[in-house]
Amino acid sequence: MIGIFHITLEEERMRDVYDKFKTLKAKEQDLKSPDGVDIKFEAKYTLGDYYPELRYSDTPPNPPVVNDVPNFFDVFFPWFSPIHIIVQNIHPPFFPLWGHGQSLMVLEPPSSVVVITHQSSFLSDNDVLRTGEGDMAFTDPAIYLAELQTYEMIAAAIASPLDVDMIMPGETAGADAIALHDHIGTVEPVALTGVSATVLHGADAAGMHVNGEVADEMPDLDDVLPAYMRDDDEDTDSAAPAEGEGEGEGEGAEEADDHEWPDPFEGLDDIGGGGGPFEIDDGHAVVAGANLLVNQASIISAWLDAPVISVMGDVVNLDVISQVNVLVDHDVGSIGQVTGSVALNAASFSFTSTSPEPDDTEGEEKHGGRADTGLPANWAVTRISGDLINVNKVVQYTFQTDNDFAEISFGSTNTYIGLGDNSVVNLTNLLEIGFGFDLIMVGGNMISVNWINQINVLIDNDNVTYTGIAPTSISGDDNLLFNAAMISGVGVDGYAAMQDNFAKAADDLAEGGENIDRSVAHDSVFEGVDILRVLYIDGDFTTINWIEQTNILGDSDQVHLALDDFQAATGGVVNVTAGSNAVVNMASINEYGVDSKVMVGGEVYDDALLYQAELIDTDADPLGVNMPSLASEAVVFLADDMMTTDTGPLEGPIAPTAPESTTSPDMMQTMLA
Repeated sequence: MIGIFHITLEEERMRDVYDKFKTLKAKEQDLKSPDGVDIKFEAKYTLGDYYPELRYSDTPPNPPVVNDVPNFFDVFFPWFSPIHIIVQNIHPPFFPLWGHGQSLMVLEPPSSVVVITHQSSFLSDNDVLRTGEGDMAFTDPAIYLAELQTYEMIAAAIASPLDVDMIMPGETAGADAIALHDHIGTVEPVALTGVSATVLHGADAAGMHVNGEVADEMPDLDDVLPAYMRDDDEDTDSAAPAEGEGEGEGEGAEEADDHEWPDPFEGLDDIGGGGGPFEIDDGHAVVAGANLLVNQASIISAWLDAPVISVMGDVVNLDVISQVNVLVDHDVGSIGQVTGSVALNAASFSFTSTSPEPDDTEGEEKHGGRADTGLPANWAVTRISGDLINVNKVVQYTFQTDNDFAEISFGSTNTYIGLGDNSVVNLTNLLEIGFGFDLIMVGGNMISVNWINQINVLIDNDNVTYTGIAPTSISGDDNLLFNAAMISGVGVDGYAAMQDNFAKAADDLAEGGENIDRSVAHDSVFEGVDILRVLYIDGDFTTINWIEQTNILGDSDQVHLALDDFQAATGGVVNVTAGSNAVVNMASINEYGVDSKVMVGGEVYDDALLYQAELIDTDADPLGVNMPSLASEAVVFLADDMMTTDTGPLEGPIAPTAPESTTSPDMMQTMLA
């Protein structure tokens, strides 16, 4: 009853609200639903069948009305898009019979590019190892460091004829470039004792030269590396498939499938086992040298060029390569096969024309017996106020010392002791792709400088002694100093006097003009060009590619082998590698463009220079005189006392290396006297 009471109570409360709602609803107008409207459709056209060759393209937008549509001699010319500079055949809503002015087409001007790269590497790996009794006295490594720094200064003195600062763009760039050209023309070989130098100017520097001699090809780095470094390369080559193997289908592909490829993770699955993290060859090996220093730089530029260039000022074009090698190798205790050290300076200048050789028969076949001699119908001019510069500067410097001293005795069956075997690499590759125009007009000077400067310094004065039986081999030589430089260009510039019509157009643009007249646009040099793209540079047009590379390596090792009880304890072969170092500089500058006719209002300063020098001081030749007759492509130095198989044990302590000059301990006094 209680529940029914509550329900009844709620009904009474809501009745009052419900009555109001019912009254409002009764007042609403009863609207009938609208009648339907009949719509009849009648199509005048019927869809046809599928037509696969039908092509549809959107109608391009109307061009902005900035000038009258150009027409010459009552002949209408289509409008050119201000963005793509491509004919689009868009007719305006009117067709004038007369017109005036040149349609304005917009060209994006090129921007300046500046890339400055400095790479420096420093490594000090002066190891101390004593597994013997520890009673040997060694020379302080600081003495070898001072010697290395001295020879670095000597190398700088040898390269001093071309020790100049890079041209800086600006108001004095033209004068500085001309001064540099004059300086290059006066460079002569340095007159320092023991230095062999070659200087070639102009056309004599063209082509390939190795150590001052004309060469048919550039030496391959893999062919001249020390034997210790070539071993790994040969193993890799033997594991790789032969040329053509694995390409395509058939027998070659089947052989590639059957080839047993080496496991890249071999040696990592049994680190805790007896095999160790890497395999050790039978016998005992001590590696105190085998250091590799590499500076490599490459600049590839296709930034800006034109078939026709007019320069109101002067033109300066310089291509320079400077290479210096300094080797000091005085070894004590060498045993076994003698492998001489190699010093190479290799340089190449090469320039290729892009103009095809004339072939009348081929031309008639292509053009139906007549060539296209049409002149530009329209032209566009873009302007740069000030200088336009492209500067790429790469400086790479490596300094390493690996002056180890070790007293070693062997107590196991196989031993590998690595005190050197370091690798230091500086690498830079630049690729720049830019713009192409039909005409470049320069109000100032046009400056182009390609510069490569390379220096290698290697000091490898090793002292290896032993007691007891003689080791199997002790190698303190087989070093490599390698400088390789190449300056190449695709597109050759030919110089001519300034024409009056181009000079007048340049003067008008310099005074604020925005366009060129028909006397320039319809010059015969532009025959066959539909749309003439013109770049005007108010200031200088400067292009500089500058590479400097330096390797400094000191690897003067002191090693004593305690082999008194070696045969009874372990036996086996004992090999000591104290040399086998390689210092490598490789640089290339490659410019890509087109053959250009350069009209010059001022003077032309065009020159090339090749400077190759070396100072070699080894056991074979105390005076450090170059002996190119030993090899046509390398300078190899052999020591008379290295030809014997055994120098005998040395019981005394290792003494400091004697000064290189017997007249004065001041090395610079001797070299600069």
